[in-house]
Amino acid sequence: MNKPKLIISSAYAAIITIVFVVVIVIWAELSAPLKNWLKDFSGHHWTSKSIFSVLLYAVATILLYLSPHKDNDNHLKRALGFLLVLTALGTVIITLFFTGHNFQLL
Repeated sequence: MNKPKLIISSAYAAIITIVFVVVIVIWAELSAPLKNWLKDFSGHHWTSKSIFSVLLYAVATILLYLSPHKDNDNHLKRALGFLLVLTALGTVIITLFFTGHNFQLL
């Protein structure tokens, strides 16, 4: 097993998953049919989002690991840097959205 390649693949899969979570959380709050579909899928919309997130992360990690790309220290550092930035950005976006939603600014 190529550990640096696995770490890079995992980091990019996490980035994809973060983007998915941010989009689906906001979309589901703004779209009653989507929220109802998510609720009907597993019993609660947050549970469905979690199931899809885990599946997306696992599939993306495997596909990225199996894809032909070279790994090096710079690529590893860049992937982890992007992951850190996207994690913070996703947190800020969801926090701002729910703050605005709660105070009916949106």
